[in-house]
Amino acid sequence: MIDLPRGVLLGLAAVAVGSISTPARAQNAPGVTDTTIRIAVADALSGAYSQYGVPSLNGVKYVFDKVNQAGGLFGRKLEVVSEDDGCSPKQAVGVATKLASEKSVLAVLGLTCSSAAVAVRDTIAPTTPIPFISFSSGGHTSSSAALGGLKPNFYFIATSVHAQGGALVNFAVNQLKPTRVAFIGQTDVYGKEGRQGVEAMLASYGLKLVADETMEPRGTDASAQVLKLKAANPDVVIAFLYQVPAQTLLRQADELGFRAKIITSASVTDSSIYTSLQPSALENYYGGMLARDVLTGPLMKPLMTSLQTQFPGVTFNPLVASGIGAGEVIVAALRRVGKDVTAEKLVAELDRTRDMATSALSYPVTFTPDNHMGGRGLHIYEIRNGVEMSAMPGYWPGTEKAAGPAIVKD
Repeated sequence: MIDLPRGVLLGLAAVAVGSISTPARAQNAPGVTDTTIRIAVADALSGAYSQYGVPSLNGVKYVFDKVNQAGGLFGRKLEVVSEDDGCSPKQAVGVATKLASEKSVLAVLGLTCSSAAVAVRDTIAPTTPIPFISFSSGGHTSSSAALGGLKPNFYFIATSVHAQGGALVNFAVNQLKPTRVAFIGQTDVYGKEGRQGVEAMLASYGLKLVADETMEPRGTDASAQVLKLKAANPDVVIAFLYQVPAQTLLRQADELGFRAKIITSASVTDSSIYTSLQPSALENYYGGMLARDVLTGPLMKPLMTSLQTQFPGVTFNPLVASGIGAGEVIVAALRRVGKDVTAEKLVAELDRTRDMATSALSYPVTFTPDNHMGGRGLHIYEIRNGVEMSAMPGYWPGTEKAAGPAIVKD
């Protein structure tokens, strides 16, 4: 089993000492007993979108199991309560309503689907003191105080869609040296806010888009868009597309002889995209991810080996990094709270999270009372001879102009 980072394990010896005497039941602390702290993971755990929720759920379980094996937190073991939100706003609100009304958990993690996360943020989070940490990238408005998205107990562990756009531009401009950049994105808020992030960062370099195309989120034909992009003659195309339309774009670009470099955001999570396409379709492809390395790379492989041993039969993808990162962040906050835990104290300590390196995320996590979007950028990978590999170490910042990737030290 791989060890968690030193920052995650610091203080466990002191915690073990504190666990010699069993603490009294915490006052006004939902989900907390003398011996347990119950934390929910509400995510897409079945059906077509289970690839979003199941890896992250097991990432949280992995972190909590490591803490429990080391003695727990002040005499209490961490317990995961799993709930299926179906990647549906209506179902997610129903699950969150039940958890909040029953006062059965101290916090809720998960909510990878942005629409589900925002629905819970706006309806249930204001009615309860418990914190929510979403694995969703959300949107630019998801935690913006100026735009009404900041809620005192709702956090996002991932890099926002807007900041992902900035990260991809920083990488492209500094490494690929384009003079002409084009964009293709979905017709929904994901594509629109990705475009806003791309355009904002391009402007800082004195560049503008030479072409701007859209696809439906479930689109299976990109031939018209590819031909328009080809006519604009860009060096680089930045794409904010889900798995199916991204796969379609890469395949038809290859078939139509469009050879610009194509970079996708962190929404491409299923490695089947590499085996279902011709090698020529991937020669000029780069992708972004939240994880600090590809899953078979040296920074993630030991961790993935431990996960696969503990959870045989589970197919993991880079979204596991969100579950591990959120699990480690909430453990660190609980440790700072101490034995007299309440939901309000946990929220206060989450707001004190500063530059926290985790086992799996490419960037350090920071939360403040005015910033609940913990992500900062993206790690970039490429495909060489059918193998996914890191383009370079570190993450490309997405919230400010950057000449190179930032490296997180354990």
